[in-house]
Amino acid sequence: MNDMLDNLPSVRNLIKLIIVLILGLIVVSLVVKIVSALMPLFVMALLVVGGVYLYRKLQTNNA
Repeated sequence: MNDMLDNLPSVRNLIKLIIVLILGLIVVSLVVKIVSALMPLFVMALLVVGGVYLYRKLQTNNA
């Protein structure tokens, strides 16, 4: 029984692990919010680039 208790991590290590996991969760949630906020801008940029590409492609085919 005493050997099992010696193998357990200390309370300080458990608190450090919990803090690191909470900070990781905060960072992941911030990244997800930033990406979701920039997604409409990314879609608009893709539409503009696709439109310019299609316009140039049609110009070279008609010339």
